[in-house]
Amino acid sequence: VDITIKISDNHWATITYGRSKTRIAGMSRESYPELPELPEPVAQLPIGTLASLISKTIFAISAEESRFTLNGGLLLFRGRKITMVATDGHRLAMVEVENPMEVEANYKALLLKKAMAELLKLAADAEDKNMPVEFSGDDNHLFFQVGPRLMISRKLTGNFPDFERVLPKTHAHKVELDRDEFRATIERVSQFADERSRAIKLRFADNEAVVHSSLSESGESEESLAVEYGGPTVEIGFNAQYMAEFLRAVPETKVLFHFKDAQSAGEMTPGGEDVNYEYRYVVMPMRI
Repeated sequence: VDITIKISDNHWATITYGRSKTRIAGMSRESYPELPELPEPVAQLPIGTLASLISKTIFAISAEESRFTLNGGLLLFRGRKITMVATDGHRLAMVEVENPMEVEANYKALLLKKAMAELLKLAADAEDKNMPVEFSGDDNHLFFQVGPRLMISRKLTGNFPDFERVLPKTHAHKVELDRDEFRATIERVSQFADERSRAIKLRFADNEAVVHSSLSESGESEESLAVEYGGPTVEIGFNAQYMAEFLRAVPETKVLFHFKDAQSAGEMTPGGEDVNYEYRYVVMPMRI
């Protein structure tokens, strides 16, 4: 069936579809805001690479509107290195890759979370994940040209925190865990965690990792995982949701959990020998 769209002089659009007819109110062209002029591209990267950077960080963006500099992700081009960082003040996700397009650039910008979500949709629609995204920006906007499609987003202003100072320099202990087993354990045990804090305890001792939660009204839950660990007994409290979100985002089947003591931040990274990028997820501990 043919679809006919007719625009009248009084800004009404009439859409005819078979025997159906729909009228939609419009606005004059003069009243529509002008689109900003597209600047020259400052960088290029494959749409699949950009989507991978976003999916590994978007969940760590702050939901508090008052912390506007944390309401988006930092996209940083340094030579051939591309870095994306997000934080809400309680955890920080940082991923860095080498641009497969062999293009060097030096630029940084704060991307709104909504813009990042739209870019994920563009990537999902793209049949070729190597399709280049031409990136550019002016004083107020960011531009993403993907083939014939152009996405324009408002640029976040302000100074993003110095994330490199937040990243721990060293850790006293490291444990390798199976990603799916660790995630499933956390999701089961956290059903007995407080709904607001989502607090669970991780205890490492004698080649064992124990995940524990308790709720006075409902009861408690505890599961143990076999790991290679011979250090002192260490018990740390964490937000279960923060832990699970990283485990959903990381593609590797093994993860490394780095820690020092109950007062220090924990860190998770991909495990295995074939990891060719840097992905660090730092989570602040909780007092339970």
